[in-house]
Amino acid sequence: MYVILAAKLALYEALKRRFAGSGVQVAYALPADARTRSVWFTDTVEPEIEPAALAAGRRKPSNITAELTIRAWATVPGDPVKAETAVYELRADIEAAVLDGFDPRSVSGLIDARPVRVAVTNGEGGNGSTAAADVTLMLRARIYT
Repeated sequence: MYVILAAKLALYEALKRRFAGSGVQVAYALPADARTRSVWFTDTVEPEIEPAALAAGRRKPSNITAELTIRAWATVPGDPVKAETAVYELRADIEAAVLDGFDPRSVSGLIDARPVRVAVTNGEGGNGSTAAADVTLMLRARIYT
């Protein structure tokens, strides 16, 4: 659905504004060379569409819900605690960008976008200790189909 793509593009711009000048790499997809701190989109779960009302005519109001996942990545040489601390800071900035720096009304049909789930993982990589946080957003919209 176009409304989900438009919301994703608007969220990308909100993330770029939030992280401007901070040294955090913001990418639309997995960057080829993820820096020590990076943020990008991963999964978009297909939207669920359900009719909102029966209406005469061709166009019917429908509710859409979809999930969008943003990954925060931090690498710190030899210190897994600092890597996980950095990824929690990135998570807080992502949530602030979505809740404070993004206006759902800027996307036609979008009702709201809100964080609903976070999964944090950590491990060792070639560049040192890494941590990742997957912040899942719920997008709700109403369109006419």
